[in-house]
Amino acid sequence: MLPTFVIGLREGLEAALIVGIIAAFLRQQGRRDLLRWVWLGVGAAVLLCVAVGVTLEAVSSNLPQRQQEGLETVVGVLAVGMVTYMVVWMRQHSRELKSQLEGLAAAAIGAGEATGGGGATSGEGVDGDGDEGARSRAGRAMVFMAFLAVLREGFETVVFLLAAFNESGSSVDAGIGALAGILLAVLLGYGIYRGGVRLNLSKFFRATGIVLVLVAAGLVVTALHTAHEAGWLNVGQSSTVDLTWLVQPGSVQSALLTGMLGIQDHPVLIEVIGWLAYLVPIGLYVAWPPNRKLARRTLIRVTSGAAAVGALAAVVLVLVAPAAPATASISAQRTGSEVHDGLATDVYTSSRTGTGTGTASADRPTRLTYAQVAALNGGRLPLGVRAQDTNTSVGVQYTDKTVVTLWVEPRTGRIIDKRSTETVLATLTGTQVGTVPLDNPVTSTTSTLQAATVDSAVAAARHDLDSIDRRSALLSGAWILGSIAAVALLILLGLLAKRPAAPIS
Repeated sequence: MLPTFVIGLREGLEAALIVGIIAAFLRQQGRRDLLRWVWLGVGAAVLLCVAVGVTLEAVSSNLPQRQQEGLETVVGVLAVGMVTYMVVWMRQHSRELKSQLEGLAAAAIGAGEATGGGGATSGEGVDGDGDEGARSRAGRAMVFMAFLAVLREGFETVVFLLAAFNESGSSVDAGIGALAGILLAVLLGYGIYRGGVRLNLSKFFRATGIVLVLVAAGLVVTALHTAHEAGWLNVGQSSTVDLTWLVQPGSVQSALLTGMLGIQDHPVLIEVIGWLAYLVPIGLYVAWPPNRKLARRTLIRVTSGAAAVGALAAVVLVLVAPAAPATASISAQRTGSEVHDGLATDVYTSSRTGTGTGTASADRPTRLTYAQVAALNGGRLPLGVRAQDTNTSVGVQYTDKTVVTLWVEPRTGRIIDKRSTETVLATLTGTQVGTVPLDNPVTSTTSTLQAATVDSAVAAARHDLDSIDRRSALLSGAWILGSIAAVALLILLGLLAKRPAAPIS
């Protein structure tokens, strides 16, 4: 709810300020007759933005899963681009926004009157028609100004809210937050228009800009995740750190951290890099006081220090990272997954069948009486076999079938448990109906690993998992620090290449 509230408040207040400044200027100029044109432009822009939002949502909901993920990625990228442009532009122009809008409004009124005056050649009636034409042209200009102002903010709001809705766990909460933010923005805009509310717009937009940068950084993570789900991005998918202790699913803390900051419980490498690569530079730019300038020498010191520290820290993390544990090669077929002895494992199965090759069939008689056959077959002869004398013998051929089941921890490749089942099947030969298999197996034996061996394998797998997680986290940190060092080095080279102009003697 909080991210969509901030989006609605920030975007709604920008639109309300623009419309309010235009309306206040017209009131000061005694041109209240043009206000209805302003409201007409506002209404048309709002209706168009709502139609665009409903259309995008309908198109997204009717797409297959992978195409939905792709559309969410596109919407997320557009939202990040729009919010970045918005906060940067407002930081640069919030001070002179009022004077610029008043100038545009005055120019629109002046252009309409000048055109209307040019059409009056002689006669009072013609002058009246010219005044009416001037008002009409000025009205159309006001419609156009208000329409474009609200349309721009409305499009940004629609795209940004769609991306935030996709990221939010509850559409109802997100919708309530957005509506509350927009209503508060309208009330503030009306208060500013009437003169009863005074805001330091520069500080307001800088503070809300910081919040929106945090939200946009979360959208970067979401866009990278949906891009992977859509099959567009398959690099950097190695796990980094386990943050389930911080981001507990279903908790208020998780909703704030994931909804506001985009922090996931199991972030992958590309998501961490994208989050930091967006948040650090854009956040510093928006949060930095506009009147405080950094000296070139200070920038050189800061960037050179960041490059050196980042590179050194990256090297240290690589050196202290544990070696990757050796993984076993499994030559069986994966048949499923299950939790085995407290660990999530993959189940592999292999089978081998041979005639008279198993230990269970060794030294078994090759001929049996029909009475012995009936005893092996559950007290009856196989279907179709008849015996006039139960003491008459018949030929028997044995087939051994061995099925081996392995439980393997997937990330380490360690075999946690093993079960081997050897089954002996018998087939009668030389009967009056030819070759006939017995219905029941002759024997079936199962062997498993001892409990102590399984416990030892589970402990070793847990140790390897801890090593893998530490190695992944340290190498991810090294990659991130190395990237920061590389960026700082590029900035440093740019500062050194841009030498200050020599003084004129």
